[in-house]
Amino acid sequence: MILLGEEHSCVCMKGVPIMANPEHVRLFFEDKLWDEWRESYPHIVPDLRATDFSGGETSTREFQRVNGSGSTFHYMDLTLANFDEACLVGASLSCAFLAESSFVGADLRGVDLFDGMCSCVNMSSANLQGAFLVRTIMNDAKLCAADLRKATLRKASLERSDLRGANLAGIHASECMMYDVNFAGADLTGADFRWTSLSRTNIVEARNGLDLTHLKLRGAYLSETNLRGALMREMDLRKVDFQQADLRGADLRGANLTKAFFDQTMVEDTLFDGALVDWDQVTLSNGLLTSKHKIYSEDWVKWDNEHDKEEWEEA
Repeated sequence: MILLGEEHSCVCMKGVPIMANPEHVRLFFEDKLWDEWRESYPHIVPDLRATDFSGGETSTREFQRVNGSGSTFHYMDLTLANFDEACLVGASLSCAFLAESSFVGADLRGVDLFDGMCSCVNMSSANLQGAFLVRTIMNDAKLCAADLRKATLRKASLERSDLRGANLAGIHASECMMYDVNFAGADLTGADFRWTSLSRTNIVEARNGLDLTHLKLRGAYLSETNLRGALMREMDLRKVDFQQADLRGADLRGANLTKAFFDQTMVEDTLFDGALVDWDQVTLSNGLLTSKHKIYSEDWVKWDNEHDKEEWEEA
């Protein structure tokens, strides 16, 4: 009979793991024994804290409720793994393969998912406060009601992901690909979306509503985005791409739109009083605003280097 622990909850001293149960670690790579043990003793929480599993191989996918805080899973193939309600505080899964894995309700505070392959992952209701998600691929992910406060997502890709009801307050998400993301009911207070693609997102359906003044959007791609009636007064909107965006009735008074790009952008009843716009570089016809010159990639590269050093370092 294998009985290697007792029921306990995820406990970490100030987020710092202490030590793992060596028998639990041994079983981790004994796929058949692990699965049998988990099935026979579901009340036992596997203790895998502060262990380096990097590069290891396992065919089991049953990791529900494990305590792997502070552990390292670099480069591991954990595709389709089930980490529901697991405790992985401060764990490192950089460069891991996690496509279609499930972390529903998991504690992922401070987790490192740098360069991770996480397409179609389910992290609904997971706690990702302060997580490091730089260059993480999370396309088509489910992050409903997830807590991403102050997480860092620079250069991450979350195209078509579901962030309904998520908490993204204070998130650092510059240079990300967030095309067609669902933000309905999400808290975006103070989110940093500079140079991020937010094309075709429903950003005005977030919990903050039409008030976007708390966001950082310089250089963002807002093409084909519904911004009708949005409050964007005195915002820094330099170099923003508004191609085919709906700005009808939006309040842009006092905003800085220097070098912003427009192409068939709807601006009927839009308020531009006091806004900085390159009016000599745009044409207005039938309520549509269009820049006279097309933007090419080399233009963006050039602009990125103009007066942006401090902003890049801050991001």
